Amino acid sequence: MKEVVKRIGIVFIVAGIVILGYSEFSGIESNKLLIISGGLIFGGLVVYVILNNILD
Repeated sequence: MKEVVKRIGIVFIVAGIVILGYSEFSGIESNKLLIISGGLIFGGLVVYVILNNILD
């Protein structure tokens, strides 16, 4: 279970990349998806680093 919790940040990063790819390939001209995907990628990176430092 500890290993799964350590990988939660990677799940957020992948979700942000999927949303970013969807907005790019679908041709949507909205900044909402870009903000959401950027937030997920940045937040996932922060969560990944913090959880790995705490749990190790």
